[in-house]
Amino acid sequence: MRWFSCVAVWVFGASAVVGEDAFALKSTVETGWTSNATETTDGPSDLFVEHEHELSLTGAIGALSLRGTLLFEQTRFATISVEDDMSAAAGVEATLELDKGMALRAGYAVTRDWIGEGLPLDGTLIGIAGGKVTHETMLELAVAGADQQVSMTVNGSWRYPEKSVISGLPIVLPPVRLDPEVGVVGVGVNWEKAVSSTMAVLGRLKGDFSNVPEDDQIDYVRLPGTAGTAAGGIRAKEGNLFVEFLAGATMVWPLIDPALREVLPYLAMQSEIALSERWSVALRAEKRVELDDPLDPVASGVSEVELSARYRMTDAISLSAAISRSDEAGIFDPSQTRQVQSASLRLDYVIADQASLSLAALRKWVEASDGDYAVDRYTLAINTQF
Repeated sequence: MRWFSCVAVWVFGASAVVGEDAFALKSTVETGWTSNATETTDGPSDLFVEHEHELSLTGAIGALSLRGTLLFEQTRFATISVEDDMSAAAGVEATLELDKGMALRAGYAVTRDWIGEGLPLDGTLIGIAGGKVTHETMLELAVAGADQQVSMTVNGSWRYPEKSVISGLPIVLPPVRLDPEVGVVGVGVNWEKAVSSTMAVLGRLKGDFSNVPEDDQIDYVRLPGTAGTAAGGIRAKEGNLFVEFLAGATMVWPLIDPALREVLPYLAMQSEIALSERWSVALRAEKRVELDDPLDPVASGVSEVELSARYRMTDAISLSAAISRSDEAGIFDPSQTRQVQSASLRLDYVIADQASLSLAALRKWVEASDGDYAVDRYTLAINTQF
């Protein structure tokens, strides 16, 4: 846990420079009931408690802005303890104003996850307790002019799964690593140019490259791949309507055989309209390629769409509803599929400037190659911010 100590020293040591007002603490404590704690076919129901806490510190030294963040979250079940999860993360982000209209932004974060999974099998519950460490980095250079802006970004994510302990079997098995090590590096250029006071044209070029150690390629049947995306679109805001739309194509191929390249449509869209002072509706849609954790050995095609609405009953009470659907299929092994549909309803009550209550209900249907199941989830949450 040396990384955690180093970041904590930076956060509290910097307070003398930026002052205590730069501290922010957000906490959420949520409790409820789920009909399927293991999210598997015929999974058992259970009560649960989730809590999440984020401490951040921001400050500036001349042209340099700094932000440090510590995050902790945990899920505990009343009886299905093999499903308990915990995560701790720390990150640092810096922004340097190089010149007027030019900024350099860099960031690093590390996350440690402790993951529990339960698998019902012949009337018994098999427990799998594992973990992983994820490192993430980001570097971005943004240059803005009178009517246009260009940003060049390099980001990377490296996941290192740890050995898992399997319990609930008649025999004792030695700890074993169940997932491969995976690294994904992305390089992108985003461009936008204002063509009027309410509209801008957008352009995007992006390349993603996954890497898997040679031994893991054989042991886990996981292969590195490359994906390149080119897209263009618009962003418009007219009155109560906001729309951002990008469309293009993604070419993807495994490194072992570039001749197997596939071309898929790319889409990134979001819009929101305020129907009145109290009503608003939002739509989000995306079609992309997944290299980090795909269904097949190389890459998956993912399609997502979500429609949501919000009604502000009073200044303190609001009601939100959403329906969504996600489809994922292996690009080079189309037999691997997963479809998730969900519907949710949420009531928020603002108690004070720093606190609110939330009541939520969720229904989720999952259809996958390894089995279908449904989940009902009802929760009560307390949210605070200081």
